[in-house]
Amino acid sequence: MKTPKSAALVLCILFLLQAIPNSAAKTKEITPWQQWLDEVAPIMSSQERSVAHTLQTLEERKRFQDLFWKARNPNPHDPENKYKIEYYRRLDYAKKKLDGVNSDRGRIYILLGKPFRIESYSGEKNLVDCEMWEYRTEGQYGLYPFMNFIFYRPNDMGEYQLYQPGIHTPRELLSPYLANTTWNSTQAYNQVKQGSAELAQASLSIVAGEGATGPDMASSSSSFALNKVYTLPEREAEMGYIRTFTSPTGKVEVSHTTNDVRGYGYLSVTRDKGMMFLNYAMMPETLNMKFIGQDTYEADIVVDINVEDETGKMIYQNERKLDLKVTPEKKLEIVKRKIVFMNFTPIIEGNFNVSVMLINKSTEEFFAYKEKISISVDKPQATVGFMLKPMETKNYMPFAAEDLLVIIDPRCTFTQKENLEGIVWVSTSASQFPEIFLENESNKEQRIKIEPLVKVGDLYKFSKPLADIKDDNYRLILSIKSTDSLTVQDYPAARKIHVLPFYMTMERPVTMTKPEPLSAANSNNYLFIQGQQYLNLGNVDRALDVFNKIPSENWNGVSIPVIARAYYLKKEYARVVELLEKITVPKVYATVIMLANSAIELKMYDKAVQYLEKLRGYGDTVEVNQLLAASYLSLGQQEKAKQYYEHAKELLKK
Repeated sequence: MKTPKSAALVLCILFLLQAIPNSAAKTKEITPWQQWLDEVAPIMSSQERSVAHTLQTLEERKRFQDLFWKARNPNPHDPENKYKIEYYRRLDYAKKKLDGVNSDRGRIYILLGKPFRIESYSGEKNLVDCEMWEYRTEGQYGLYPFMNFIFYRPNDMGEYQLYQPGIHTPRELLSPYLANTTWNSTQAYNQVKQGSAELAQASLSIVAGEGATGPDMASSSSSFALNKVYTLPEREAEMGYIRTFTSPTGKVEVSHTTNDVRGYGYLSVTRDKGMMFLNYAMMPETLNMKFIGQDTYEADIVVDINVEDETGKMIYQNERKLDLKVTPEKKLEIVKRKIVFMNFTPIIEGNFNVSVMLINKSTEEFFAYKEKISISVDKPQATVGFMLKPMETKNYMPFAAEDLLVIIDPRCTFTQKENLEGIVWVSTSASQFPEIFLENESNKEQRIKIEPLVKVGDLYKFSKPLADIKDDNYRLILSIKSTDSLTVQDYPAARKIHVLPFYMTMERPVTMTKPEPLSAANSNNYLFIQGQQYLNLGNVDRALDVFNKIPSENWNGVSIPVIARAYYLKKEYARVVELLEKITVPKVYATVIMLANSAIELKMYDKAVQYLEKLRGYGDTVEVNQLLAASYLSLGQQEKAKQYYEHAKELLKK
């Protein structure tokens, strides 16, 4: 009778002995420092994170924490840091309501705060559970002014995930029993549109009102918008204080996605047919392709360009899709020689930061190239390659001007067996003429003059044999001498030129681009792009000058709202109403708010109430109801005015 009791006692003791270390592991304390690092991880920059992990003493860590919050304080003289207070409010909400800080919704909420509006489509016929969050950022920190984020539960299961236009398709927003049909992207898009036109539009672009009209036009501005959001921690605070902390390794490690591949980029500015163009070329070190049958390999290539001014304000962004389909023989040639994807866009004068990204959607590989450029009609520009040849067609082409085409290699590497060839354009002033030199990077006193320069139209062309040039690194120098003075101004090119010994050989890459026809439609489109760039830069007068060069009969539903915005900023409200009331102009949020405000400014209160009512469809806000109350009061409709005034008060209480 005693044996079972003894056995039970032994088992009980063994259980307790096993439970002790497990309990200790569970109750292992997280240090206050680690807890703080976990709390601020969503807004900590990579540089801050690298430095934080090197700090050992309590004094260093306390100092780091103080400066971390001080750098983000919107009012350094206010001891109550409103940024810090708001951040912890967002953190608490994300933990309690949005599946945590590491969920897609939690991450966006922490970075951008409470959305202006949330539209829920849960329970909607033919759609999965999804939400659309609308943000109005006023363009702060370089973000797009209006953005719509879709969060959806794939196949109505699991947590909400972020829908990314261009990567996801409208099919993924359909209920499981519809998503498995054989519909193509357009049919799926139209099905979503039946449920909600606004949701369908947001499935094409995060940037609200971008004007895409179908699933095949989904814009890469979505990836730029997301990039700007996710890199907010890197940009929203002045990080100068980091320099006071020293990393033992002497450098900051930056992690990259495993799909990041190496590549080479090249930028140049040309002037052709009275317009300036920014040309860009991207050459991946490796290009993986998928076999799709019938002796064909495919790569779905997207080249994105983003141009910002020196303050980080977005000036221009665009996407170019290049569907590469090749035979096995051509694939082997590309593997051996590599391939360059080229494109161009109209550009205006200014100092810009240019970022170009090449994405291989077939394999989800990408690489990015960045460069600062300075563009002025008074500053010379050169485009350099390994061959210069006449254009075979009358088209707009990248790296071309005056019917001359420069064949470039983004590596800017040449052998002594080759020629350095290209074009240079200078100011249209007759008192200037250029000289071009190769300046040795090792010995800047050594300059080799490139001649002769042959004038062709508004530019000069050149060809320099490299046989007698020492193998080394060089910088192209454009030297401008004025004929009416002794003044000489040098303009060094941004990229180095590498000259290799004669016994080495360079395999020149295959090139791929899409020429654009020399037509009035394209010329007008280029003018519109330049007008947008001036408008984004804040130069409204120059923007209107350019817009008005486009014949008014060629203005359409896409261009008119942009042109109206320029007039709106000029406070020419009658012109705004005239333009935006055209039937061809879509009455979306951006146009309706301009119409409502313009009508109020013009004291056209009957029109104002019509457009303010439409605005309520985008958000039943205190401000809109107050404006409706004031407008109805001006029309003498006191009961209506009181109704909206009382409603505004109720909204304010909530």
